[in-house]
Amino acid sequence: MAGRVHHPVCAVSVAAFGEAEAFTCDDAEVWIDGDQILVSYFDDEGIVVLEGWPREEGGWEFSARSRPRRAFLAPMADSPHILEGEIDEHGEVAVWRLTLGEPAA
Repeated sequence: MAGRVHHPVCAVSVAAFGEAEAFTCDDAEVWIDGDQILVSYFDDEGIVVLEGWPREEGGWEFSARSRPRRAFLAPMADSPHILEGEIDEHGEVAVWRLTLGEPAA
């Protein structure tokens, strides 16, 4: 993918884990610049910003800028605009899904 692509309206969902309830957000933003990806959204504790770098085996490995959070996402084979994987916060792991909206013009 050439150049920076901004997806201003995306959806994020995190399955319930530990004592945390399931979470959904339909106003996340995603920027894809070459092979790097940046995801930004608000949860109950404030803003979440995750930076992703490509993994050799496909998908992206993410780390949070503001919290002790790591994640992995890969595109679904039959729906490449949907990325699914896991998010780990304080050793608690949950299913994490990101649905890309239309790119900005």
